[in-house]
Amino acid sequence: MSQTTTLILFPQTTYDGGVSANVYTLIGNTQPAASYYLGNKDLQTVNISLSEVTGNIIIEASLSTDPTSIDWFQVYELEANNYSNTNSNASLYTNVSGNFVYMRAKVQDFAGGVVNFVKLSY
Repeated sequence: MSQTTTLILFPQTTYDGGVSANVYTLIGNTQPAASYYLGNKDLQTVNISLSEVTGNIIIEASLSTDPTSIDWFQVYELEANNYSNTNSNASLYTNVSGNFVYMRAKVQDFAGGVVNFVKLSY
């Protein structure tokens, strides 16, 4: 019998660009990846839902059981700037392979829009 686990890497977040048009980098929740519980399981699915987002969605992973800032590395990047001009709402998924212990999402150069969610399933 198989079991699916779904975790929130990045909750709903809205940014309107502010008065001075600043851009931000926001780091989401650190969550256990597939190898944390299941040893040698190496396939994770990342679901992303955006509304008029300008910025880059980056998925990072760590092999450490107690990760520090230097333990994270990038495993996927979505340039969301493309979605703001062509599609006001975007939902997509990608499979990420690797024996990762922890994963997290971040929005880099976040200049506006709504990140509805970034979810991790395995």
